[in-house]
Amino acid sequence: MSIDLITATSESFAPYVGQIFTVDSETGPVPLTLDNIKIFKASTVRDNDLTIDGVHYPARQAFALTFEGPREPVLANDVMQLRHEGLGSFALLLSPFRQDHDCMLYEVVFN
Repeated sequence: MSIDLITATSESFAPYVGQIFTVDSETGPVPLTLDNIKIFKASTVRDNDLTIDGVHYPARQAFALTFEGPREPVLANDVMQLRHEGLGSFALLLSPFRQDHDCMLYEVVFN
């Protein structure tokens, strides 16, 4: 199975909470655990169907994926290729946002 990032919703990722995604860094593969999905209830971004050049983009509510990774290395705020055993590989903008005592947290926002 793969996820179409254009039509993906928070429900598309829900079955994968707690599972490992991998990002390749300069120092080697970095495992990231999908920790949480936050739904932006007040968001009005793309809350209506949209068609551009004949391609249909269904309405979706904005959401963010939170990933937990090791404290080191800290991955840069950049478009990263994430891999998942069942979903394959896809590019997402991964942003570090907090370092805890035992992990680094990253966010991917869909709007």
